[in-house]
Amino acid sequence: MRIASATPTAPEPGTLMPGNEIWMSIRIRYGLDGSGTDMLNTVEVTIMLSLGELGQHFQMEECQSIADTFWSGSHPDFKSTASFSPLSCILKATYYREARHAFYSMDESGHLQLRAPMEYFQQMADSFEKGTITDLDYSSPSMVNGQCNFEPTYSVIDDPLVANAHRNSCVWQSDHGAVIPITDEPLLEGDADEFFTTYKEGTVGAFTDLVAPVNPFALPTPEPTTPPATDSSAAGDSAGGSSNSTGLLIGIGAAIAALLLVGTAALVIALRRRH
Repeated sequence: MRIASATPTAPEPGTLMPGNEIWMSIRIRYGLDGSGTDMLNTVEVTIMLSLGELGQHFQMEECQSIADTFWSGSHPDFKSTASFSPLSCILKATYYREARHAFYSMDESGHLQLRAPMEYFQQMADSFEKGTITDLDYSSPSMVNGQCNFEPTYSVIDDPLVANAHRNSCVWQSDHGAVIPITDEPLLEGDADEFFTTYKEGTVGAFTDLVAPVNPFALPTPEPTTPPATDSSAAGDSAGGSSNSTGLLIGIGAAIAALLLVGTAALVIALRRRH
């Protein structure tokens, strides 16, 4: 299926696929992409949308519309795919190089914090009339002293692997009573081991914004293109004040002229009487 590059438009909450129950399962993995000398370390996000009721099937157009809305956009350190089957619509996004820092932060001491854009994923779920995030499965890069936040259904912590690497994984499942995290707060944290900093090319850095897909709910509101209307009452007051001031000056001038005329007449009369 194609991935659109055009800027998406945010749907109104509860308007997508009315009458259908949509389950969202989210999986996040740190891995490799490519072959030979071109292999790159990645963060891969997979969202599988399933129909919650038996006997119902996705249509190709429905899955394409979902991809156009939520998986649009491009970036040099990002690629995305969408695939369709009658039972599911699968969206995948892969992040490379520094774009991976949207998912992990690491300080100078090597402490790792791992997160996912759960606020955006929840907005996706809320766009369906009956949309629910049912599963969240997050496997970390190699680290030790790991811990899961938000009370997962089950977890694997500091599981030793080859080459002094370690596996940490946290899984939240709503049908087992877990509350799916819906904030962008860290889901896991621990200390990076040598395998992550050397072979996984983990770098020190804070969390960064997600480079793609374009989040239609976060797009800024366009600024008005026409200037604001002038306050007619203020303009009127200003014009009125100018007119009143001018009228006052004219009145004072007329009064002075009248006094001068009176004074001149009195002077003429006085002079005549002397003669």
